[in-house]
Amino acid sequence: MISADNTFALLACLLLMVWIGYVSEKTKWGAAMSAPLIILLLSFVVGNLGILPSSAPVYGVVQGIMVPLAIPLLLFSADLRVVFRESRRMVLAFALATLFTVTGALIGAYSIGIGTFEPEIVGILAASYIGGSANFVATAQAVGFSDSSLYSAALTADAIGAIFFLALLMALPAVRFAARRFPANQAAVDSAEEALPAEPTATSAPSEGGVVFALLLSAMVCALGLLIAAWLPVEGMFIIAITVLSLLIANLAPARVKESIEYDYPLGTMFMYVFFATIGLGADLGSMVGAAIPIVLFLVVLVLVHIILLVWLGARFRFTLAEMMIASSACILGPAAAAALAASRGWRHLVTPGMLVGVLGYAVATFIGITLTNLLR
Repeated sequence: MISADNTFALLACLLLMVWIGYVSEKTKWGAAMSAPLIILLLSFVVGNLGILPSSAPVYGVVQGIMVPLAIPLLLFSADLRVVFRESRRMVLAFALATLFTVTGALIGAYSIGIGTFEPEIVGILAASYIGGSANFVATAQAVGFSDSSLYSAALTADAIGAIFFLALLMALPAVRFAARRFPANQAAVDSAEEALPAEPTATSAPSEGGVVFALLLSAMVCALGLLIAAWLPVEGMFIIAITVLSLLIANLAPARVKESIEYDYPLGTMFMYVFFATIGLGADLGSMVGAAIPIVLFLVVLVLVHIILLVWLGARFRFTLAEMMIASSACILGPAAAAALAASRGWRHLVTPGMLVGVLGYAVATFIGITLTNLLR
């Protein structure tokens, strides 16, 4: 109903879905689902009903500009004392999540017949569900997967599987059997929260200068990150660079600089929510006919195995449910989604660890995907 080149109308629709997510989260049922899941499901429905296009230039602006800007905004308040205390556990939780994905991929490969290119597709999607879409592309190139129709089907299935995974993941805290298996570890959460500055409240309106300075600083970090990525052309270097630079500002910047930044965390969260809306719109059911259906079934098996192992082994290794949810989110959805999930749930102490292990996924996912492909061949 709205063409892909109608930029302002599409932007208004994206922001409308984000607003609905914020408002719905204040209701009892919305709080159980969370704003990111509401936004994802809403955008998935309107995209597949043909109300909004599945791809448009403005989506690229959101994913290419708003998401990088959001990362520093979410990290400017990070305290490395908390990061070091939490990241050690998060790395172990991420290693478990990676193992869950690999196990799910192997079980899915032997349960669902994908076809001639099964080894390649399994390896590519496993890499995507450990590091993200960048690893999807890198692994596909590495294993020589060039069938255009299957490539498109796999990309569509990848988005559908991500939505299915996030829906199950966000439902876990409401599932009494799953939640009771995990230790509360409330003392660690409380101490972590004490080390972080409080979020702005309705009574503490931010100044215009503080908001603009936060955006300015974030843009400068991204610009410098691009330069570093150009000098060091390593997979995921842009994300690594802006993460490190943001943490340096958060921990080494003069007090006057840190005090000048206002409303950075809520602004970064809002940008991430717009990003979630574009993910749902990109999941096109129309291209899933035929070849894509077995791929979707494979991903359903992978995700179900991942979630089952998360509840079983995550609890046995004494991780909290929050830690396992963020580690799994960083693994399957990437660092940006992990940060958005942590922000939406109020787990501010897990935003930076989630980002860091998500970047680790960028580094290892392609190698794991290639290994799986060769193993299945």
